[in-house]
Order: sequence, then structure tokens, then C-alpha cells
Amino acid sequence: MKRRTSGILRGVTAAALCLAVAVSGKLIDGGNGFPQPIRSFADTQSDLQQKIADADAKIKEIEQKIAAAGTDIESNKEQQDNYWNKLVATQEKIDLVNLSVSNKEDEIEAKEAEIANVELRIQDTEFRIKDKEAEIDMLDRKNKDNIYRFGQIIHAMYITDSDDYLSIIAGSADFYDIFVRSEIMKSVKEQNLNFMNMLLADIDKLKDDEVQLENDKKQLQADKITLEEEKDELLSQKQELDEEKKYYNDLNSGYWDEYNTYAVKIQDLETRQANLQYEKKVTAEVREKAQRELEEEIRRAQERAKHNTVYDTGEWAWPVSPSFTLITTNFGYDAWRGGNHGGIDIGNSGMMGANIYASKGGEVIVAKTTYVPGYDYGMYVVIDHGSGYQTLYAHCSAIYVSVGQVVNKGDCIAAVGATGWATGPHLHFEVRKDGVRIDPLGVVPKP
Repeated sequence: MKRRTSGILRGVTAAALCLAVAVSGKLIDGGNGFPQPIRSFADTQSDLQQKIADADAKIKEIEQKIAAAGTDIESNKEQQDNYWNKLVATQEKIDLVNLSVSNKEDEIEAKEAEIANVELRIQDTEFRIKDKEAEIDMLDRKNKDNIYRFGQIIHAMYITDSDDYLSIIAGSADFYDIFVRSEIMKSVKEQNLNFMNMLLADIDKLKDDEVQLENDKKQLQADKITLEEEKDELLSQKQELDEEKKYYNDLNSGYWDEYNTYAVKIQDLETRQANLQYEKKVTAEVREKAQRELEEEIRRAQERAKHNTVYDTGEWAWPVSPSFTLITTNFGYDAWRGGNHGGIDIGNSGMMGANIYASKGGEVIVAKTTYVPGYDYGMYVVIDHGSGYQTLYAHCSAIYVSVGQVVNKGDCIAAVGATGWATGPHLHFEVRKDGVRIDPLGVVPKP
């Protein structure tokens, strides 16, 4: 037997819908990304549902921005790492060039030392040549003195009209030979003759030494030219290395600029991400508060209506066709979610679009048709059955009832879907007693 007092119920529902919930000091987004205080105002269930939907939409938008910022951070970090690798590579080049420059400078220094040594040797050779020339001049003067004396002897021979005079001169190669061949020279003391021979030998040796020193000087000058050419080549190589070093230093400086630019970008993005996380937290708090207020509003409506609503005295009905009985998630703690599951999920294959039925007669107090994909219950219906009982039907693809409508057990109220946070088509079914979720299977028998 079913009894309804629909007129009284509608009055109670209308009164419940008009209940005002004072929300003092509420924080909402002021348009600049930060919470702003607004004046207190009364929210109806519809207002609270809209506020929750707006908060869900905003949270989704913020999460998308956070994800985008995270992507940008990773991209910038990749670019920064790329420039860091370039910095390391160019620094290695710079170190190698610096080593080459240092080695080249050592070679140049050694070459300059060789040139300086050759210059000293040339200077020493020139001094020795001058010494030889001085010795030759001295011996030459002595030789001239001896020639003068020889002239005096010849003159004496001429005055005495020596018969040997002309024959000695005719058979002699030079004046020195005359000294040796002349009969008169036989009377010269042996020590004078030895002295003359020694002078001649010394002069010849000094001239040979002078020639050798001149040759040595020419060789040293040639060596100096070669060393200076080698030094010029080393200087040219060093100049090339200096230019290469400058190129890599300039390249390194540019890489540092790019690296630091990305560092600033990353810091800005991380700051932005932190601000978005804060904004998300504030928005989530607003949503949670609106959710609590909505649940309180529903509880108050239920409290006011339960004494006036007479629900079916019969058994509770399975909320979908009896052919759909596969429970994919039970009531209670769920490890996959990392928390408690407030109802049961009925998830047979082929359920998409299947009818959802009222488990017992009552009044529709929530018929939510707006939602944010990937969040919360999606589209859902809540029916108040009186005596503190409510049922909730979530993730619907369509809603066939409206708030304030009185339904009977077995009436089609919605269609199975996958709206909100759902991995596939299924019905999330809850039973609440005095606002507390209880195990539906403890109330509704499974076919």
C-alpha cells in the first residue's frame, strides 16, 4: 500500500528550497587570481550547486594552467640543460686552446732565447774578428819593419856591387824568398830567421782564423734569420689561437646569457605554479565549504520533510535492471582511490544509457545537470525518502526528473553514464541515513 501527501510535501519542499544559509566572510576569486572577501548572502540549493560547479570548473582550469606551467618548466629545463652541455663543451675547447696558447708562448719564449743566444754569439764573433784584425795589423807592422830592414840589406848589397845581387833577385819568388836564398842572409843570425818564419806563419794562421770567423758569422746570421722566421710563424700560430680563444669565449658568454635567461623563465614559471597551487587550494576550500553548506541544506530540507513524507512501506528496489548486478567497487575503504568509497559502483558492460530507477518513493531534492568533466559526481540525482533516508544516483548521462518532483519506487529518474570522475559507464549508488553514508547493500537487496 502506498500513501502520499504530495501537497504537504511540495509545501515543505518549497519551504526547504527557500531556506537561507548565511555565508559570512566567504572567499571567492576576485578576478585577479586571489581570494577576495565579499558580503554575506543566502544561498539556495541551486546557488550552492552552481557555486560548486563554478569551483570545479575553476579548479579544472587552474589544474590545466598548472600542468601547462609544468610542461613549460620541463621544456625550459631541457633547453637550459642543452645550453649547459654547450657550456661544458665550449669550456673544454677554451681549456684546450688556453693550453695550446700557453705551450705556444713557451715555444716563442724558447725561440727568443735561442735568437738572443745567436745574437750574443754573433757579437762575440764580431769581437773576435776585430781581435784577429788587430793581431794581423800588428804582425803586418812587424812584417813591414822586417821588409824595411831587408831593403837596407839590399841597398848595402847594391852599394858593395855584390855579384850575387842580380842572380838572387832573379831567382827569388818574393822578398821573403830573397831573405832565404840570399848568401848574405846566411850571415843573419838564426834567431832572426826563425822570427821571420814565425811571423809569416802567424799571419797566415790569423788570416785563416779570420776567414773562419767570417764564415761562422755568416752562418750565425743565417741561423738568426731562420730563428726569427720560426718565431714569426709561432707568433702567427699564437694569434690564430688567440682568435680561436676569443671565439669560444664569446660563444661561452652567449651560452651563459641563454642559460640564465631560461633560469629566470623557470623561476617565473615555478612562482606562477606556486601561485596557481595556492589559488587552487583557496578555490577547493570554497568548494568544500559550499559542499558542506549544500549537504547541510539538504539535511535541513530532509529534516523538515521527513515528518510529513510517508514513503513506501515495502522493500527497497534495485536501482537498475536486475540484469545488471556486477559491483565493481564496494562500500568502504578503496585502496585504488586511497580513501573511503561512499557507495557501490554497479558497472556491467553494456550499461551506457540504461534506465536508473528510484529505489523507493520520495521527493527529488537534487537534480544536477551541470558538471565539469573528470570531477566529482558529474550529473546526479538525490531523492529524500523521509525518516532520514536519502539515495544518490551519480555519473548519469541524462536526468529525467527535477527538484521538488515526487517519484514512486521504480520510476525512471535518469540514465547510466560516465560523467564527472568516472573511468567508464556505471552507476554510483549511495544510501544516506541522517546525512551519513551507509552501505547500500545493508538496505537495498541485490537481485
